[in-house]
Amino acid sequence: MTLGREETTESAVADGRYPAKENEASGFLATRVDDEGPTIDLAVRAAEAAVARAGDRASQVDLVIHSYIAHQGLDDFAPAAYVQGRTVRGDGFAMEVRQASNGGMAALELAAGYLTARPDTSAALLTTADRFVEPGYNRYATASGMLFGDGGTALLLCRSSGVARLVSSATTGDTTYGDIQIGAEPWSDVSGGNGWPVNINARVHAYLAEKGPEIYVPMVQALQQKEMLVIEQALTEAGLEPADVAWWIFPNQGLALTDWDARKAFGVDISRTTWDWGRRCGHLGAGDQFAGLTHLLETRKAKPGDRVVLAGSGTGFMFSAAVLEITAELSE
Repeated sequence: MTLGREETTESAVADGRYPAKENEASGFLATRVDDEGPTIDLAVRAAEAAVARAGDRASQVDLVIHSYIAHQGLDDFAPAAYVQGRTVRGDGFAMEVRQASNGGMAALELAAGYLTARPDTSAALLTTADRFVEPGYNRYATASGMLFGDGGTALLLCRSSGVARLVSSATTGDTTYGDIQIGAEPWSDVSGGNGWPVNINARVHAYLAEKGPEIYVPMVQALQQKEMLVIEQALTEAGLEPADVAWWIFPNQGLALTDWDARKAFGVDISRTTWDWGRRCGHLGAGDQFAGLTHLLETRKAKPGDRVVLAGSGTGFMFSAAVLEITAELSE
């Protein structure tokens, strides 16, 4: 992974960019800020590191998938092909998967299916990259409970052995509350047609004003239940129980947005998640899960034999989960 510099929330509160109450409720300590760009190069650098670590396993990549939320540096160009051309090259299939914050997880699910359906293929390179910079985003105010961070990630999924084995994966969707991502904002003909920065808070407030504020609690509960159900499906397919899981990787979202009691009832202990790391990174767009896995491997917290659950969700709404078994330590 490639992350921007660390910027503490304390400094953002002190200079008035981040409300103190919001910081206290969310629990973030810092975020990551990339001052240079272009965004897509964060993915390239992360991919270069992943390919170098993979060695010969990266010699034949038949699929490159790039996922993201924010602007990649240019309008009307092919980010996945850009990553491919500057890393693995070759004549593989390069494509994008856009599924909001669940983009990386959706790419993992699709890549696994692709390799399974085409036995002549060898490997897939999955990347993400996001920079939540002005004027497009105000990382501290675009969405309540969420602090946006800049970073790129990469994962190589191949048939041969590596540092982890993909045991199972599952994905489900639920569009019941999908219009909350639209609110009352009018459609526009071009990106930025309604002005910058993106204002997710305004869309949420407009949706609740139309539907009634009483819908909020059952909506959150229903979406949380979907998250647990897709995790349960992945665990069932892997033949595991929650107690068998050593590490849980969830999206890097604020404490106020997460029902930790529901997760605890399911068997999730916050001390066995990547929250202590994530609260210093912010929400990395489509890449929280790949980055969290890299963190566990680079710090040697995840040991061979450990089972790790990656869980993702994206507006719309979409939910994915994957179960990995750590098989080796990460090479330097």
